[in-house]
Amino acid sequence: MPPILERPLRESGHNLPVDSRSKRRKALLRDRFGKRFFRTHVGIGLVLILAVVGLYFFAQSMSYQSTDDAFIEGHVTGVAPKIAGRIDKVFVDDNQLVKKGDPIVEIDPRDYDAQLRQKQAALESTKANALAAQAAVDQQIAKVKSQQATVDQNKADQESSQAQADQDIDDLRREQDLYSRHVVSIQDFIHSQAANRAAQANLDSARMKVRSAEAQLLEGQAQVRTFQALVQDVLAQEQENEANVEAAQLNDSYTKVFAPESGLVTHKAVEPGDYVQVGQSLVALVRENIYVTANFKENQLDLMRPGQPVEIELDALGGRKFKGHVESVQKGSGAAFSLMPPENATGNYVKVVQRVPVKILFDSIPDVGLPLGPGESVVPTVKVQDFQYSTLQLMMAAALTGAAILGVLWWGTRAPKAKKNA
Repeated sequence: MPPILERPLRESGHNLPVDSRSKRRKALLRDRFGKRFFRTHVGIGLVLILAVVGLYFFAQSMSYQSTDDAFIEGHVTGVAPKIAGRIDKVFVDDNQLVKKGDPIVEIDPRDYDAQLRQKQAALESTKANALAAQAAVDQQIAKVKSQQATVDQNKADQESSQAQADQDIDDLRREQDLYSRHVVSIQDFIHSQAANRAAQANLDSARMKVRSAEAQLLEGQAQVRTFQALVQDVLAQEQENEANVEAAQLNDSYTKVFAPESGLVTHKAVEPGDYVQVGQSLVALVRENIYVTANFKENQLDLMRPGQPVEIELDALGGRKFKGHVESVQKGSGAAFSLMPPENATGNYVKVVQRVPVKILFDSIPDVGLPLGPGESVVPTVKVQDFQYSTLQLMMAAALTGAAILGVLWWGTRAPKAKKNA
């Protein structure tokens, strides 16, 4: 009997050391899982890894918005001539950095120099004509003043003749009264009549002189107005010729084309000897203040606002990342402003997720030794909010993780299927 009682005690492990009991439990757990012991532990680890990775990507999707439909843009200034002509000199080369005011090209100036001299000669001729016309006006004004003096003199003579005629009439009346009373002789009376007729004739002559002088004065005044109008016409021609000279001077200055802004010479399309037209594109200057245009899907813009931080990954630099921020969001989709916008009112309609351009600025222009310009691909990632979670979400994540672990344990501890005997 004692040996029988001693055996169960030893098998139960009550008298075994702690290390022996731990090893025994591991052995029992391994025996219970059997061949699935290692795979069960791997499955639990995968569940935990998947849970962490899933939570990370969930947080990323809730806090960040990204797109690969994004490109570097820049302020491109086109350089074009204001006049037509043959290119005499080209001062720049491809990808050259130029400063504002640096010469770009020079057009053959000989034609425009000749036009300038021609306009200047016409201006000098008009100025001479203006001086002559003004002199004629001054001369005519002096003549009018002389005629005015003649009119005044004739009017004074008329008044004198009028006074003499009035006196002779009075004398005639007295002589006639005296003759009727036989006080004076007939010769005196006849003499008074002759004197009266002479005074009337002098008065009539003085009146005719006044009218003639007034007519000449009116004619002289009309000539003054005519000459003044001629002066105004010549002065207008002078102003026109001055404008022509200024235009010719501008055209002559336009023979040298200067850089309107600082930037890198891009898309150079001019060589010495080329004949260029007004407005023809010669070169494009790409300025240093580049930015990013990212075309986000419209369902990514719910939380996107100006000022939010952006991480910009540049493909041209092997994925190097730079800091930036959202500057603005375009009011309308890109398709609405395309050359041929969609017309959804015709035919069958299929809803397509639209893309909206978002302007992103670099916090500081990348100084990487490689010129970055329009068209290069980038991948911006905008942080639209800090990751927020609720208790319910944590409970759901914990429940799903626990359920997955329990499923793995159930799979590891379930009894193997019995093999059917053949």
